[in-house]
Amino acid sequence: MSDTQPAGAYVEVDPTTGPAGKAERRPKSAVGFDAGDDPNAPLLEVKDLSVEFKTEDGQVKAVQNLTYTLHARETLGIVGESGSGKTVSSMAVLGLLPKKAVVTGEVLFRGRNLLTMSERERQTIRGRRIAMVFQDALAALNPVFKVGDQIAEAINVHADETIGTDDERVIELLNLVGIPNPKDRASQYPHEFSGGMRQRAMIAMSIANDPDVIIADEPTTALDVTIQAQVLEVFERIQDRTNSAILLITHDLGVVAGVTDRILVMYAGRQVEMGSVDDVFYEPSHPYAQGLLASLPRLDRRRDGERLYRIKGQPPSMIHLPPGCAFNPRCPVAEVGVCDVTRPELVEVSPDHRSACHFAAEVRVGTRAVVT
Repeated sequence: MSDTQPAGAYVEVDPTTGPAGKAERRPKSAVGFDAGDDPNAPLLEVKDLSVEFKTEDGQVKAVQNLTYTLHARETLGIVGESGSGKTVSSMAVLGLLPKKAVVTGEVLFRGRNLLTMSERERQTIRGRRIAMVFQDALAALNPVFKVGDQIAEAINVHADETIGTDDERVIELLNLVGIPNPKDRASQYPHEFSGGMRQRAMIAMSIANDPDVIIADEPTTALDVTIQAQVLEVFERIQDRTNSAILLITHDLGVVAGVTDRILVMYAGRQVEMGSVDDVFYEPSHPYAQGLLASLPRLDRRRDGERLYRIKGQPPSMIHLPPGCAFNPRCPVAEVGVCDVTRPELVEVSPDHRSACHFAAEVRVGTRAVVT
């Protein structure tokens, strides 16, 4: 990570207008508010969300006490290793988890709790007000239907009229996400698209109904660097056009640095740090976040023969979590009798910057540095 300021730095947020200082964007024309919406409430508010799965080996604590708020026109990045609970938490928001999942807490969309809604009520929101771009576009797209038909279906489910593959709306969406020759491409099948084009087709489906929230689950995975940049540019263009808020799930810190307003770091099902891009990148206050940043290659800190930093050990079993802090067995600054006994709470180390570490203040200022 370079020492230049990352783009998209988070600034103070008004619950009704989103991050101050962002460019004026075209008013949303398609969605507005539904009956029961609270126009003064945050767009999406997750409170104390926990998800558990019962297995033969024991109870899997996939997500524990996750709390965050997503405002209008904001981009929030959720980062962490595989298995940290990023995707499970987003699936819980949309009610897409299997029935064996035990979900507790609150997921408030414009003040309405999605977890207490019936499936029929959630269907009126899913895809229309909250949309998702799934991780594996090839698996998410139906191989026996044309791409244009699948985009049209996303619109028809929530519309009074029925449109087809060649409808102007389908062509417009494909053109918006940067697919060349959109009219011809609409009549092709998913296997005829490249990986980057399939991902763009998934984005076109997600924005078909001008949703308030777009959840993007690892949208740049398995794409080369140039295609990644193009896909991220598509999201920025979409946000400018539709006023949508974006929840970006990724393990790539380079991605979140350039496009998000705030970052939420997860480890072993819990949030361990949350703050603006500047706070997390330049003043990380949790040893795990420091370790992730230190493992990034940096041209300005290269030393001949020096190896990249690595976080030793492996993430813990989600069935048998260690006592105290879950990161304690891998933490280079842990203290016996403290970190292995008491689980740290999420505390504020600076305005709008929180960390779940017993020594967050010392880690932040460098007196307990993970990397020297």
